[in-house]
Amino acid sequence: MGADWAGAEWSGSQAAGRAAERRLGVLAIPLALTVFVIDTFTDIESAIAVLYVLVLLLAATALSRRGVLRVAAGCALLAVLSFFLSHWHDMDLSAVLRCGVSLAAILITGALLVRDHDSRALLVRANNALARSERRYRGMFEQARISLWEQDFTAVTAALDALRADGVTDIAAHAQANPGWAREMGASVVTTNVNDATLELLGAAGRAEVLGPLERFLPAEDSALPQILLAFWDRRDRFEGRAQLIAADGRTLTVLLGISFPDDGVGFDRVVVGVVDITQRERTQEALLAAQAELARAARAATLGALSASIAHELNQPLGAIVLNAQACLRWLRRDPPDIETAAKAVDRMVRDGKRAADIVQRTRGMLVKDTRCDETIDLRQLVEEVALLLERELSAAATVLVSGFAPDVPPVRGSRVGLQQVLINLVTNGLHAMAEAGSPRRELTITVELAGDGNEVSVAVRDRGRGIDEASRARLFDPFFTTRPDGMGMGLSICRSTVESCGGTLTAHNHAEGGAVFEFTIPAALPQPPASSGPLPAFSGSPAVPPAPARED
Repeated sequence: MGADWAGAEWSGSQAAGRAAERRLGVLAIPLALTVFVIDTFTDIESAIAVLYVLVLLLAATALSRRGVLRVAAGCALLAVLSFFLSHWHDMDLSAVLRCGVSLAAILITGALLVRDHDSRALLVRANNALARSERRYRGMFEQARISLWEQDFTAVTAALDALRADGVTDIAAHAQANPGWAREMGASVVTTNVNDATLELLGAAGRAEVLGPLERFLPAEDSALPQILLAFWDRRDRFEGRAQLIAADGRTLTVLLGISFPDDGVGFDRVVVGVVDITQRERTQEALLAAQAELARAARAATLGALSASIAHELNQPLGAIVLNAQACLRWLRRDPPDIETAAKAVDRMVRDGKRAADIVQRTRGMLVKDTRCDETIDLRQLVEEVALLLERELSAAATVLVSGFAPDVPPVRGSRVGLQQVLINLVTNGLHAMAEAGSPRRELTITVELAGDGNEVSVAVRDRGRGIDEASRARLFDPFFTTRPDGMGMGLSICRSTVESCGGTLTAHNHAEGGAVFEFTIPAALPQPPASSGPLPAFSGSPAVPPAPARED
């Protein structure tokens, strides 16, 4: 608004000046006639024609550049005409000199007026361009959708110059030694203009609530103000940073500041400050961080629950076997006479199951510490036999026959012996439960071992004679805590897949064409390594080897 008023005032004064100049220009005509009459028809012995300079000065105020040239030419012609009319019969040297001086004055004045006219035109164009630039700036300032402030920092620059004169070299140390100094500097910053976006940001009803000292919008412990003063002190061309503002309704806003400082050392009375409100973004980020922390806590709780369920699921079988063997051992010992040999066998089975439980705990611990010991060479035939021996009681109780089939020349595999053993135990146990729930008349489990792919992997398939896998359960079969049994925990297949994948294999499930489900996993084969060379090959391999000379005994 101030700029518009100043522009209107400038336009009005310019129009009034042009009217006065036109009135003065009209006086040039009678003045030219008066000088011509005096110079021609009087006997005054002086350079009267020099007065044509006044005619030029008066006419130049109302004429254009071309008009000034024409008036100068006309005045020169009147001076020459007057000279010939008055000195035609008695022409002498002094008259010629007076005429020459008059012509020189006229021509020099005309040239100076033309140059002045060009300068005035250039100045007018510059002022018009400046006015257009000011209008464009004001339009952008008012219509910008980000908050813009015009602030007067002249008092701040004067105070900083005074500190330099007093010998202060470290402004940060000065601010630390004088805690209230930065606040005083903030009070000397004056807001001279703001746009509508600023009023909306601060919740102000009008500009009058915002204009004035900046201090009232700054929190007591704002950290941005010392940084701005440091940028002033270092004579930077801009400052960018975060700050906090207190809105008119008392809200605390988090904003981004962008300040462009004048690069010529002047113009600190109109420093433009851009303000972007990031309060909502900061709150969203805080909420996101809180949600991430809550998610991490939930993930840790889920991991702990899965681990607990995994340990309970894995240890359930060996602990149950230990209890059964202990009970059998007690029965054999209580007989009269005690059957020591049979009881000792039960104790051996207890020791075996106890070691298996210890191996399970060790493997679970290895999973927690990212133990990647999957490089054991395992003979699958031996592994299947161990599993059949471990599940002998379960197979007998379920009246189930375990049938194994091995393809010829199946190589050993590389993996975790305890892990793969538990995978087979879980798959066989699941098959037993599936056939028991289905009431299958044929209780037979089949374990098939054969080469897979291009011979670099070995496939192990466990088939039961149950109902198979329904379509509703197929997609979630390996999800943790998913089970189709009322007393199941839903961790067995999830643990099996994790174990197989940790050793570089895959675990899948499908229904067999003749009924029942097939769980199949592949595991990398332990390929034979080429023999290590003990040294470089001899240059002539066909020459016979020369035995070494016997050692001498001194």
